[in-house]
Amino acid sequence: MNQSALVLRTALLLLLLMYSTDAEMTIVTTKQDVQVGEQILLLCKAGAEGEITWTKDGVDIDEENVKKFDETSSKMIINKATMQDAGRYSCHCEFDSGHIDKTERQLYVYEGPSFGQTTTYHEFLKDTDGVVPCLVTGQPAVDVQWFRDNKEIPSHEGSHMRQLSDNSLLIKNVKREDAGTYVCRAQIRGRPVFQNLSVSVVINAPPTARLREEQKKVLAGPESNVTLLCLVDGHPQPNINWTMPNSIDPSRHHFNSDRSQLTIRSVTRADHGEYVCTATNKIAESSATIMLYVFGWFSSL
Repeated sequence: MNQSALVLRTALLLLLLMYSTDAEMTIVTTKQDVQVGEQILLLCKAGAEGEITWTKDGVDIDEENVKKFDETSSKMIINKATMQDAGRYSCHCEFDSGHIDKTERQLYVYEGPSFGQTTTYHEFLKDTDGVVPCLVTGQPAVDVQWFRDNKEIPSHEGSHMRQLSDNSLLIKNVKREDAGTYVCRAQIRGRPVFQNLSVSVVINAPPTARLREEQKKVLAGPESNVTLLCLVDGHPQPNINWTMPNSIDPSRHHFNSDRSQLTIRSVTRADHGEYVCTATNKIAESSATIMLYVFGWFSSL
């Protein structure tokens, strides 16, 4: 006996031990939902000696798929399931006592669900409409639901988010808070068989740059420092650059890590003029200007 046959016989023996009964006929299977290509194994336990036969949807099953396991049981095997193998399987027994009985078991065969070439990363521009596709295939039929934060997204006409007839998710007038991970769930209709696909949504926004003041006044002197703060927003995170008047000593200009804050130390009259903060990302750029007035005169001589 080869190894695969030994494994199969062991599985059948375990099924008999788990489900054996003298009271009634029973069909035992490892699972009720079978994927295309998987093996179907049904074990009929009659409970007493007799002649056992099999039918599917009322039609006799080929004898090549049926084997007698012992005097009270029979097994039916399909090595590679197809969609046509779904149906109601019946085990009939004509007992040696003359009594006739049968038992039935419904089997479901499915293919998929799968998501094919569905894109799992999307970028949308703020205040536009975003459509997130979910390309699903499967048999016999597949239902699609969308989730966010483990909650199903309700689909109502006119709502901010809703599922379209092609299973895509429509996000109307997208906002920054719509960014995140969405889950498309594809489920074989009426069966507990499903697959999830996580999709990342990024919301881009053009940069905005503004300064708290349009002008600032400061006295020149070795102890005089001034700080200019540029308030920037946007996604992706904008890069910040400053345009400044020519300075006799640019080493006195100090920036924080993202260059949103410019500090000028030991202010001199040469620092007088316009300062322009420009924020740039891949969407656009935005600028803000402040006029720095420096009064008095400081000389190191």
